[in-house]
Amino acid sequence: MSMNKSLLLIFLNVISLSLYAQYVDINLVNCKISETEQKKIEKLIAYERMFCNEIFETRENITAPVKINLYGKGKDYRLAQKTYSAPINSAGFYIAAINEAFVYKSSDFISVALHEASHSIFQFNFKKSPKWLNEGLAEFFETLDFDSEGNLYSYPQSGRIKRIKAGIDSKDSERLKSFFKIYSGSFYGHDIDDNYNTAYSVIYFFIKSKRTDLLKKVIKLNTQGYDTEKAIELTFGSFDRFEERYKLFYNYHK
Repeated sequence: MSMNKSLLLIFLNVISLSLYAQYVDINLVNCKISETEQKKIEKLIAYERMFCNEIFETRENITAPVKINLYGKGKDYRLAQKTYSAPINSAGFYIAAINEAFVYKSSDFISVALHEASHSIFQFNFKKSPKWLNEGLAEFFETLDFDSEGNLYSYPQSGRIKRIKAGIDSKDSERLKSFFKIYSGSFYGHDIDDNYNTAYSVIYFFIKSKRTDLLKKVIKLNTQGYDTEKAIELTFGSFDRFEERYKLFYNYHK
């Protein structure tokens, strides 16, 4: 992924992140990573833990176990894909049954590792979460990085945002409602690219708008058994109001 100059800055005390940089097990399979790369992964996963602590009003995520199997050779990674029936065109996957992530050491392996690790942390909090929420947050977390001064930021996924902006006016009014009903493996069906774009765009909308408090409320209602449409309705007053704000945000997004 290329660095976008329009950065979404998230300034945090990096020293505090070191307190969370534990409970990350990176199993190296025919590959090596530098100490700098390992520390970077640990610190960025620490932010994921802190984010989930805030969203779920807990401190338990500091000890949520994360295991990443990192493969240096394609044949080893392909064998893992075959063993767990994982998608063959992906550079990483997560198996909830054993709570482990599997990542091929490509040029952007750190981003992939962050994405897959987030599934592990999120499952620790919300095992049966909606697909849009689980994958949307994973897409956001994979964009985390540090700038030259050590500040944490997230760069926008410009390609996904561009596709959302291009299609936002042509989508029917029921599209978002239908999207939020996707809980099962159908998320990964023939509309997978559009589903990932939309999932990311919803999370990005909440975070970029600085309304994580509203995201937090939606998630809390989800955990209480409300479906996403109803959770959004209760949070925004009506689903139409949410949709209006969402579309307005992307119509004016540069």
